[in-house]
Amino acid sequence: MTAILYTFVLGALLWLVLMWLGARLRSRACPRELNLAFGVAAALLLCVPVDGLGMPSWMFGFCPNPSLPLIGVVCAGIWQRLGGLTVLRPADWTAAWIFGAVAGSALYLHPMLFGSLDLYFWGWDRAGAAWGLAALAAVFLTAGNRFGVLLLAALVGFACRALESANAWDYAIDPGFWLASLGALGWRGVRQLRARWSRVMPAAA
Repeated sequence: MTAILYTFVLGALLWLVLMWLGARLRSRACPRELNLAFGVAAALLLCVPVDGLGMPSWMFGFCPNPSLPLIGVVCAGIWQRLGGLTVLRPADWTAAWIFGAVAGSALYLHPMLFGSLDLYFWGWDRAGAAWGLAALAAVFLTAGNRFGVLLLAALVGFACRALESANAWDYAIDPGFWLASLGALGWRGVRQLRARWSRVMPAAA
């Protein structure tokens, strides 16, 4: 069951990336037919063997448990691009990327900064981790941010042991979501710098 879920999430992520790249190259939204073609291309990419192993097998060693927020943002992105319906608003996407970047950096980079302090250990069957996710979800939901729904889904998934992991953090963050969040925020930073530069240059001229 985990292998099927993992393959589905990886394929959906590839599909979303291809649709995003297509929109960037065209400088406008792609037609639905082209987006569907990207979905077929993503499925074919999953079948391409590398040293006898497919992409899901290679990626499973890097990220064995896709988090619930990652699944949520990928599905929301695909639905918005295919159906044109707003599932996550700009503020919701911003919250998702900031959470992914901050939570992932704290979880995966803390050994470089704090040495023996093991933040990942705190997620193993700890009530504090569950309460922390619940409090964070409540904050987002109270503020009207839909990302709180994804955190709530992560909390429910942890309570039901929907994934093979027994660590609460694996339900809320994973390396793929972390890297995607860093990439999204980095891309936004580049766009803002380009926009400021384009405003400064005419003024200087």
